[in-house]
Amino acid sequence: MTADADFSQRLAELVAFPTVSSASNLALVAHVEAIAAAHGARCRRFLDADGEKANLVVTIGPEALGGLVLSGHTDVVPVTGQTWSGDPWTLRTTNEHLVARGATDMKGFLACSLAVLPHFAQMELKRPIHLAFSYDEEVGCTGVGPMAEWLGTHAEPSLAVIGEATGMDLVTAHKGGTIGWTSVTGKPAHSSQPDNGVNAVMIACDLVGEINRIAEEMRAGPAMAGIDPPFSTIQVNQIEGGSHGNILAEHCRFFFEMRLVPDDSAERVLDRIEARIDALEPGMKAVSDKTGIRVDIQARIPPLAPIGDAALEERLLKLLGRSSPRAVPYGTEAGIFSAAGIPSVVIGPGSIADAHQPDESIAIEQMAACTDFLVRLAASEAT
Repeated sequence: MTADADFSQRLAELVAFPTVSSASNLALVAHVEAIAAAHGARCRRFLDADGEKANLVVTIGPEALGGLVLSGHTDVVPVTGQTWSGDPWTLRTTNEHLVARGATDMKGFLACSLAVLPHFAQMELKRPIHLAFSYDEEVGCTGVGPMAEWLGTHAEPSLAVIGEATGMDLVTAHKGGTIGWTSVTGKPAHSSQPDNGVNAVMIACDLVGEINRIAEEMRAGPAMAGIDPPFSTIQVNQIEGGSHGNILAEHCRFFFEMRLVPDDSAERVLDRIEARIDALEPGMKAVSDKTGIRVDIQARIPPLAPIGDAALEERLLKLLGRSSPRAVPYGTEAGIFSAAGIPSVVIGPGSIADAHQPDESIAIEQMAACTDFLVRLAASEAT
């Protein structure tokens, strides 16, 4: 496989669909299904509850267990508020880079997967290759679950490659994530009479203080070498509350995110937060039984631990021309595939630094390297 493959054409087709997470991806899914059908591949949709979005599995090769999964997400972040030098939804070439929203994150990998589909169709595959395209990754990896579970149960692949941007390095471990909102309902009162009310902002700040203490304790471990920082982290990144400077706040809420190393547990952290809530609520309800604190978890992304298969890891490194794997501090859908029982790694074209940026781009050289790797990976599975 050489760089003259049609990955540029496939990428141009994919980025023309403005599949921001709030929009349907069904038009893109139908387009991919048409490409797959032209090469004799089998397709299976996994619709969301509203029927507006779908995961898609494209399978080529024999109806057998095992084989490969090549996976990426179809949704992209919005361009609202960004200044682009051209139409974000029309692919263009600048300085040996392909420019468009989603070029790096992560329609570039999807385009490479589709570009090599004709080569897969010509191979004498002993085991199938599944292209697994998901939705709603950008809002917490909330869409991929049913597809990953189905593949783990019914297809039992030997490896899943999630094509997030790694510069074509092998990533075998990453942190997981848990995100959510904590909402405090207080009782308004004039600020000159604080004992007559419950200040939701002050209660929220107490909880933020507890989260700060947890964050400091996380520095002591558990830890994982190769990730920067090597320990788990927790942050409060948004806070909203209050209505006026001389009224005790009736409402306050804050958004928190945890990024956890594989040996850590979100439940451990949530239990600490709940324990502080249990200590605060009796005093609140003594003033008004309408007060309270609620924690709503928005998404959980499992961490990714190394696959534990030295021979497979060595084979991947050899195919990539790399000497050692990496670990990264962000999360991907690889953790979800791994939790579904599928050995999973992250390998993809481009740099994560280019993701979500105005004039998002991916180097043509990276796309060529990816298509070459995918063909050689499939060939190594066929032998």
